[in-house]
Amino acid sequence: MSDGLWRAVVPPYRMLDPGLLLAETTLLVTLAELCAVLPDEKRASDLLNEALIRAGATPQLIGRDGEWRMVVAGQDPHAAAATALAVLVAAHGWRRLKRCVRCGRPFVDRTNGVSRRGCVDHPGRPRGGRTAKP
Repeated sequence: MSDGLWRAVVPPYRMLDPGLLLAETTLLVTLAELCAVLPDEKRASDLLNEALIRAGATPQLIGRDGEWRMVVAGQDPHAAAATALAVLVAAHGWRRLKRCVRCGRPFVDRTNGVSRRGCVDHPGRPRGGRTAKP
């Protein structure tokens, strides 16, 4: 870059959003298993790889008008969901897979600052302000 500034490379979240939203619904059991074994990243990667294999995920690179994107071939929505999770983890590690502070439900934090603390049912702070420390 000519201005001498370094720019962070972030994954194209808009591209991943449909798959990540799907993961929060169709892969809820897998997300719970992943959250349960973290911070053991080796075990988590084994579980995610097993989910990719079970779903028959076959990623392909598709180009149109100079723009490239990865798509998953096949009809199984689990394949798209598992692939989106894998792309997210490859770009940012496991820190975006979290459990809701209010109910424990697993979710994917897609905020810029990795600051989301609640699932789709509990998006804001719990009533009464801050959460109590365990």
